[in-house]
Amino acid sequence: MNRTLSTLLAVALLVVVPLLIWTFLHNSLVGKEERVFESWAQTESNFQRRADLIPALIETVSRYLRHESETLTAVTSARAEANVKLAEVMTGLIEAQKGAAEILREKGAAVVEDAALLRRLYEAQTAVGQGMGGLFAVAEAYPELRASDQFLELQAQLEGTENRINVARIRFNGAVRDFNATLRMLPWNLVAGLGGFQRKAYFRSEEEARSAPDIQID
Repeated sequence: MNRTLSTLLAVALLVVVPLLIWTFLHNSLVGKEERVFESWAQTESNFQRRADLIPALIETVSRYLRHESETLTAVTSARAEANVKLAEVMTGLIEAQKGAAEILREKGAAVVEDAALLRRLYEAQTAVGQGMGGLFAVAEAYPELRASDQFLELQAQLEGTENRINVARIRFNGAVRDFNATLRMLPWNLVAGLGGFQRKAYFRSEEEARSAPDIQID
């Protein structure tokens, strides 16, 4: 009886212990992957917040331009050129936002596993940020517009959103770095192969990727 019990315990250890280890390793990878997805969701949420604010900004500027065009009987050539410049920057911002929105719709959360698509999204979102910066810069020539309560409020909200986007991007890249590094380590790489885990892409420009230091794993 004792020998039978010992045999059963030995078999149980040979089966249960490896299973427990595999479960622990698998669950740890799942946790790290979920942190990647959670970080990306936060980044996307901030993109959406910016996308929701931009139409209000465009409408505020458009309303100001319509008002100026209707009330001024004579416009100097310099002022007319400034108006054209403001309209051009505003149009560029609209187009940049459309391009960024289209990329986000392509794959949803799966975008984090597509380095090329994520780089396209980074470039598109950078163009949106530059467009907003250009619009605010040109608006400096319009004291009445800059003094508008609605314009000032939108500017403050968009600047705050830009800061949150940068923070979310850093957190996302940190979560990706942690997950990808773990994915290459023994024995996690064996579990990753069996579990179908895939390496995640970084949300950064090509220049940042080239200058990023190599991660040394002991």
